[in-house]
Amino acid sequence: MKKHVFLYMKALSDFGTFMDMIVLNVVIYTATGSAAWLAATLAARTLGGVIASLFSGVVADRLDRRKVMIWADILRGIIILLLIPFPTPTVIIIGSFLIGFISSFFHVSFSAEIPQMFGEDKVLETNSLISRLTSISLVLGFIGAGLITDILGYKVTLMIDATTYILSAVVLMKLRWDSAFRKTEELASGVKQKLLSVVKDIKEVYLYLKLLPVLLMFNFVFLIGAFAGSSHNLGIPLLAEQVDPLRQSFYYGMIWGVWGIGSVLATYTLPRLKWLKDDKLFTTAYLSAILMSTGFILFLSSETIVIILSIAFLTGIFDAAYTTLYSTILQKTDNHIRGRIFGVGMLLKSLGFALGFIVAPIIMDIVSMKNMVWILHGTFISASVTALIVTLVWKSKQKNMAAVKTI
Repeated sequence: MKKHVFLYMKALSDFGTFMDMIVLNVVIYTATGSAAWLAATLAARTLGGVIASLFSGVVADRLDRRKVMIWADILRGIIILLLIPFPTPTVIIIGSFLIGFISSFFHVSFSAEIPQMFGEDKVLETNSLISRLTSISLVLGFIGAGLITDILGYKVTLMIDATTYILSAVVLMKLRWDSAFRKTEELASGVKQKLLSVVKDIKEVYLYLKLLPVLLMFNFVFLIGAFAGSSHNLGIPLLAEQVDPLRQSFYYGMIWGVWGIGSVLATYTLPRLKWLKDDKLFTTAYLSAILMSTGFILFLSSETIVIILSIAFLTGIFDAAYTTLYSTILQKTDNHIRGRIFGVGMLLKSLGFALGFIVAPIIMDIVSMKNMVWILHGTFISASVTALIVTLVWKSKQKNMAAVKTI
């Protein structure tokens, strides 16, 4: 029983994370009325995660992961509580950075502890449950933040948010399991080695992908997708304000919540598609990416809430399909380098987001929010279409070469 409680505590922490994503963005935009400040808040959280990713793996390997998670939850709760009396833009940006930074330690330690708790043979089954609980937390967190903030105000939402973190920490304190970790006084040395290994890993991954040009191109398109993703993360709170300035938080949460419902539906549907075999993964991934970006462009170009929510739901389906197929394709790489490929992929995603949050506000100073979304997601659509054509041509040549060899 305690094992499943452990998973539910992760879901509770996720619930808090998704709530503060909505609330802090609304608070800073309401206080400043500036898209640049909003983008800075989003970028700060991303940057915190990027920096922490260089250290969190070392910490998870060399310290007690249970204690790391407990302290991560306590610190996140304290940060949220401190934001209530000091909701200034500067403090919110600092808080967002710290939450992104600390959350990385929680998630890495949590993921690393799964095989220890549930066994190597139960990892796939456990990860499926985790994905389902995360999706549910996403929907409830986004919609809950919107509703509670709309009815009771952002301070009550932040109080509930902080409570979820503290409650998660208290329950983790009461749980006990055999946690295998290596005690060492050379943590600083381990961090140094980690920093050096990042450059080495990127080089090895690049050399590996050079032998698989279609996969190398797929990762490059993924980077552009992360860059484009900054546009809708910035655009949705602005769209919510356009729908109803007095109920921005409500519509902000509803849009993401309906999008999340579409994502949950996709996670149930994809495994049942029997025709989705190896030779169709790339094609389906690119088509999903194109439809996803088209969806973001369409609903961010509308101010009619029924149209926005309907298209957001469909967009969530294609968004989840694309990200799921991305992971599936990378999981088919050679085992000896698979972890590093995923690590570099996460780095590309974070860098793409960070760059997008810098570029998007600059573009918005010149054009409208709608046009900014068109430009960034249009770039991703163009890249996906080009990559799809190149992939189909490459596969056709491979089949012809294979046919010649058999003659």
